[in-house]
Amino acid sequence: MAMPAHFEEQQKRDRRGAPRRSLKLGIGGAGKAELVTIHDLSLTGALLETSVPMLVGSTFEVELPRSGKIEAEVVWSGGEYYGCQFALPIPPSVLSAALLQAAPDRSPEVPPSDPLVELRELNSEVERLALKMERALERLSRK
Repeated sequence: MAMPAHFEEQQKRDRRGAPRRSLKLGIGGAGKAELVTIHDLSLTGALLETSVPMLVGSTFEVELPRSGKIEAEVVWSGGEYYGCQFALPIPPSVLSAALLQAAPDRSPEVPPSDPLVELRELNSEVERLALKMERALERLSRK
């Protein structure tokens, strides 16, 4: 899954005086917008690719369909890739709505040759299964 997005600079600044950024799905936007590719989106965070330099520990807002603004923090970086964690996990319905806006993957079902891609796919599957297990345990505890 590769999803186009863009950063927009906000008028307000954070407590250190640095400009705030807002990540929005889709290409374009008003004013100065920096392109971003979301390579992986999960309930707890995202893997971004962008030429916009970001420091580990910096925060920005994410605007996803069916949700308000969600704060995210850069937890690791490598070149133009950034691992970001949401302040709070997003609801599954928000994740689904965002993924529906992603361009469909037209590649046939073949195992990825890149181990990082494979690990990201496995992580997404584990998160999905953990959520299903949590829901089943909740139903059991109500009985």
